[in-house]
Amino acid sequence: MLIRYNSISIFNLAKVISLCLVVVTFSCEDADYDLDNPFDPSNIDLDPPALFFHPPEINTNLGESISVELYGLKLDPSAGAHFDIRYDWGSVTVDSVIPGPFFTGLNEPMEITVDEQGVLDVFIYFLPDISSDQSQSGTWSIATIYFSTISTGESELLFGPNTTLRDVNNELVTINEYGSGYIYVE
Repeated sequence: MLIRYNSISIFNLAKVISLCLVVVTFSCEDADYDLDNPFDPSNIDLDPPALFFHPPEINTNLGESISVELYGLKLDPSAGAHFDIRYDWGSVTVDSVIPGPFFTGLNEPMEITVDEQGVLDVFIYFLPDISSDQSQSGTWSIATIYFSTISTGESELLFGPNTTLRDVNNELVTINEYGSGYIYVE
């Protein structure tokens, strides 16, 4: 009897181990999600490194305040930037510009804004600290622009020809493509 009892126990133990292996094997598979959010940087049809507006299209009403983020897609480290933003100054006005996390280290970035009749010049500089003298690379929000709508119609947002990013050695950071944005005011 003792031999039969051990045989049954070994057989049951083998079944339990097999069941555990099957459960562990199937539970370790990655989930298969359909990542189709059109505002996700990986779904934006731009050749990185790139700059774009987020969201790329805004539908709003007359007299509303809206915000648009300047985003960098797979950017190299940078120490400073000049953003030459073009917009329809008959449709929207710039209220303010707030630096995003791209140029933020242990110190807050320094920012200078000049707004003249549809041309917004934003200069942002990484302030060196004991850890770094330039930003980290990657996909980040660089700044947020707050607008107020003043007339109905469409305002296209564009990066002008003076838009540049520079690294700590004052060398140009490569930008392959620039996205545009639209503000539709009803």
